Amino acid sequence: MINPIKKYRAIASAIWACTVLFSFLWNQVDDSREKQTIALETARSFLNHMLAVRTWNAEHGGVFIFSNDKTPVSPYLPADQQSLMTSDGRKLTRVNPAYMTRQVFEIADRQDKVRFHLTSLQPIRPENKALPWEVGWLKDFESGVTERSDFVGSPGEEIFRYMVPLRVTPACLPCHDGYKTGEIRGGLSVSLPLHFNNSPWPLLISHILAAIMGLLVIHFFATRLQARSGQLLIANKCLLQEIEEHKQSEHELVTIREELEHRVASRTVELSRTNILLDAKIKEQQQVEKALVEINDEFIQIFNSAPDGMRIIDRNFTVIRANQAFMDLTGHESSADVIGHKCFEVFAGRYCHAPECPLTRILEGATRVEVEERKVRVDGSNFPCVVTATPFRASNGELIGMIEVSRDVTRWKNVERALSQGAHDLLLRNQELQDFSHVISHDLQEPLMLIQAFSKRLRDNFLTTLSDKGKAYLERIISSSERMQLLINGLLNYTRVQKESQPFSQVQLNNIISEVLDDLTIKREESSAHIVVDELGIIMADPLQIRQLFQNIIGNSLKYRHPDRAPQINITRTQVPDGFDPETHIAISIKDNGIGFKAEYQEKIFDIFQRLHTHQQFTGTGVGLSICKKIIERHHGKISASAVPGQGAEFIITLPLIQGQVNISLEAQAG
Repeated sequence: MINPIKKYRAIASAIWACTVLFSFLWNQVDDSREKQTIALETARSFLNHMLAVRTWNAEHGGVFIFSNDKTPVSPYLPADQQSLMTSDGRKLTRVNPAYMTRQVFEIADRQDKVRFHLTSLQPIRPENKALPWEVGWLKDFESGVTERSDFVGSPGEEIFRYMVPLRVTPACLPCHDGYKTGEIRGGLSVSLPLHFNNSPWPLLISHILAAIMGLLVIHFFATRLQARSGQLLIANKCLLQEIEEHKQSEHELVTIREELEHRVASRTVELSRTNILLDAKIKEQQQVEKALVEINDEFIQIFNSAPDGMRIIDRNFTVIRANQAFMDLTGHESSADVIGHKCFEVFAGRYCHAPECPLTRILEGATRVEVEERKVRVDGSNFPCVVTATPFRASNGELIGMIEVSRDVTRWKNVERALSQGAHDLLLRNQELQDFSHVISHDLQEPLMLIQAFSKRLRDNFLTTLSDKGKAYLERIISSSERMQLLINGLLNYTRVQKESQPFSQVQLNNIISEVLDDLTIKREESSAHIVVDELGIIMADPLQIRQLFQNIIGNSLKYRHPDRAPQINITRTQVPDGFDPETHIAISIKDNGIGFKAEYQEKIFDIFQRLHTHQQFTGTGVGLSICKKIIERHHGKISASAVPGQGAEFIITLPLIQGQVNISLEAQAG
């Protein structure tokens, strides 16, 4: 332990040393401040005296003195003010404040080494050019500084520089035309060589002696105190030793008692913990047994409630468990007729005793075996069955046998035959439709063409001989035959969607729409339509049918435009409707500002020959949107429409990106 007397002596010594050091530094700073003050007041006195002389000269309008080599006539004064001649023929020159100041500065520099300088940033005389150190100070005066000073040089040879701004007074105006009173036209500087006693040794030695004397006094009193405290410490040490021995004895007794109490408490806690653990293990064992019973009951319920027949067979082809569905499937009345018997005796099939036997393949390492065969029931009947087998293992991973699931597929086979018959009937109907389209394209068009030809001949050759009513009848015949021709052409186009379809390929939708807009150029220009098309992407499709799809819909938007405004059509990608995967499908919105239609026609407009307007209002056959729907169905997509009467309509087209994925998903759903 550190002696307190030594610690306090060190602290007192440090405080005294810091005090002496602070005193020395304070005296140094005070000397420097005093030197600065003396130099500044001296420089101010010099310049104030010089400024007073300049003011006296300016107030008298300058003074005339005899001209000589040292005082030549000033070339900077007006010609009529430069010189005068006395009666005795001697020349007098006029000395203004600046001239007088320069001569006084030269005398001061020769005698006292005091250098004055009258300067400006834009001097008239070259001798008045600002020195490098004066340039910055002159700029400071322009910003509002009233004086600047600084020491330069080394200690013992220091020069004090001082400078004040030179302002224009009313006495300066007679000689300096254009100056304004109060403005700064330069500066007046003085450089004073000052000699101060800069030696720090007297001050330093005095402070060192003071520090030594103080430290000696501190050491003396500390030594006396330490000697007295040593005697007291010896007496206290004996007393403390006796007290410490007494406390140690008490502490040992307390420690022994606490240790005994701790051992008793620890043993009690340990016994309580052991009892709790035993109770917990007993309860856990009871819960495990209860859970195992519940799991076994649940397994039996699930096993027996499975709709397919299930049985577990060991490695020796012996049935060790079977559910109720298996009993119903095979026709056995009691589980005793199945469990414990060989699998091929209970439910025989054509794979029994063959290498393709599911159990044989499971024992060889297969993880899943599925076969289709006809199984024989107890009554001798057989039925088609799909058998699926998977390994059955113990908790340690050892292979016990297999789990066999048998499913009666008689209903599936019936459905398959029905689907096959339906496909055959559909093929016949398609052939009939093709034959019907052939009849329309040949047998119906020929008499229609004759009607049109003879009607036109009658109009061309006998129009003048017909009455007005006959002419009206003739025009109605020609108009009806033309509409009939349009209907036949529309019906042919409708039947050709499937018949004349092309293979699917990659289609750039924006290129298709660009071609459609080129074809509709005349209609767009006539209606002043504005069409905006976003980036739509690439899909797998029939290029010709996709082009016909967009041409029909965009053409309808141009046809059914509102009479009071130019058509505005926006073709954009939109959110895929419910029921379609956004990863595999694309949805395109074609929205216009036309006449729209009522909500009750949202589905009817896609029916063939369905028209919402008369022939006098809009021409057409009512087949265009039916063709669009048929094209969308061929591409496994969807088309829907919505509108507000008088505000416009919107068509949403949903198409798959890749047709192959759609076909695969449809086949998977059918399977």
